[in-house]
Amino acid sequence: MNPVELGKAISDYGTPIITAVMLILVVGLVWYLIKRQTKREDKHDKIQEEDRLYHRNLITNHLEHINDVSLKNTELNVQGIALQKEMMKDFKEHNDHNKVFQEKSIESLGLICDRLNGGNLDCPR
Repeated sequence: MNPVELGKAISDYGTPIITAVMLILVVGLVWYLIKRQTKREDKHDKIQEEDRLYHRNLITNHLEHINDVSLKNTELNVQGIALQKEMMKDFKEHNDHNKVFQEKSIESLGLICDRLNGGNLDCPR
């Protein structure tokens, strides 16, 4: 083609050719931007999923720990109640022994007072 024919071709078909080239470039750009945005969203979704999994595991582990502690507390409460019952029994026995001791002490002190005051041991009280 010589320069005159090229100039005539551009003047006759230039606008449709430029429109087609621009359309191809715009479609290519849109396709590239969509692909890039999809990759970014996939990466963001993956990060969000990891965060959700981390927090879910954190809460699950914390709840399991609370459950374990609760079970230990229940066991210790049962043992504490058993110890309290045993202590109450021991206190009751101690109070009974203490009562007998007090009665014997009072009786002995009474006898000592009677003796000191010239009383007779053979006399009933």
